[in-house]
Amino acid sequence: MGGCGRISVSRSISCKSFLLMLLLGLHVQSLYGTIGEQMENGQILPRTGSNWLVRVYKGREPLSGRRSYKNTPVAGTRKAAEKELARQLALLPPRPNAASSLNDYTSWWLAISVEPRLRAKTAHDYDGHLSRYALPSIGAIRLRDLQPLDLQSAYSELLGRGLSPRTIRYAHSILHAALEQAKSWRLIAENPADGLSLPRIRRSEIRIFTLAEARSFGEVASSDPNGLVLLVALVTGLRPSEYLALRTRDFDGDRNTLTVQRTLERVSAGKTEGHANLKGRWQFAETKRPSSRRTVSIPTEISGRIAEIVERQANLFKASHEADLGDRLIFRTPRGRPIHERNLVQRSFKPLLKRAGLPNLRLYDLRHTFATLALQAGVSARLVSEQLGHRSIAFTLETYGHLLEDTRGEAAQKLSDLIFGPGTASGSERKPIAGETAEPFEKRA
Repeated sequence: MGGCGRISVSRSISCKSFLLMLLLGLHVQSLYGTIGEQMENGQILPRTGSNWLVRVYKGREPLSGRRSYKNTPVAGTRKAAEKELARQLALLPPRPNAASSLNDYTSWWLAISVEPRLRAKTAHDYDGHLSRYALPSIGAIRLRDLQPLDLQSAYSELLGRGLSPRTIRYAHSILHAALEQAKSWRLIAENPADGLSLPRIRRSEIRIFTLAEARSFGEVASSDPNGLVLLVALVTGLRPSEYLALRTRDFDGDRNTLTVQRTLERVSAGKTEGHANLKGRWQFAETKRPSSRRTVSIPTEISGRIAEIVERQANLFKASHEADLGDRLIFRTPRGRPIHERNLVQRSFKPLLKRAGLPNLRLYDLRHTFATLALQAGVSARLVSEQLGHRSIAFTLETYGHLLEDTRGEAAQKLSDLIFGPGTASGSERKPIAGETAEPFEKRA
């Protein structure tokens, strides 16, 4: 019975009948489908008593390459387990082939290859960019018929509609990844997204606070009841999804540090867990990349204010039924719920900018402001890169290096002071070194 219990249930067939057909040497592939193919979609495994484990294939782990399954325990009869498996399989898009449209294929790719590996927000962004930009003009084309010129024409059309080169390139990178996976699955021989001509990205102007504006922002935020979370954003450079996910256990008042271990997301697509639709619910997710898990330093003043919040929550915790105080979020709504980034912007950040008479920046620009002011203050690029959770120092300098042009003269003067002594003005008169002519280079013979 154990062997039959592992056979998936795409068609109703009894265990005894299946074994009898095997013993008689009957060709069962046409009736049942190959076992390997069916196991790739879902399985029912027997457990002790009247318990079953329903397994639905989710794709392969990005590092190990091993298959990943969603496991759902079911109590009761096998028919109940079959019903649950059928329900979960019905939520998946139909399995594609070379004759499938690009629309159908990308739906499968997102469900099987993207959602199990990436954060919910990233998967939602992929889906949005494909449906809004990449697929409207080419989504009906069959996978096997898709040509490079189809994609090139689609990108030219998007450029003509006024979309930015960055948006077009991002949509292309998603589509390229989808088609590269189709190539790996042997649905197509070549990736039609290879070798295309893409619009050049012009360096966008990063908007930040000046030092004086940052000070004004800090003063107004310090007196605002909801300003502490914005001050943390300014002095740490954390991403909104990171500082809104901070728990009391992530705060170390003795060392004045915050530790980023996860991110906070609100499920926006129809993601399910068991029978429950998770749309609109909060969930914690992995950080953007491994280097994003980090410990950052905070000023003593900010540390003291966070300590007050933690102490206040500890007093409330005594009368609550929560399992662990350390799991409480540092920044919460008055009702104890996670703070929605959109609400933080509309109800706190934008009104604060207006009251202070400051430029209308985005919330994310606080991160850019931190990075730029830190580099201008002489903080090493390595430390700034680590604080931001960037993948490399090179990426940090590529992003913010052009904002440091004004510091080149100051750096040259510091070097001059080291070599020629302090107080030597750049370009001032000095005696020539022995063997050196005092004449300008142009006048030399």
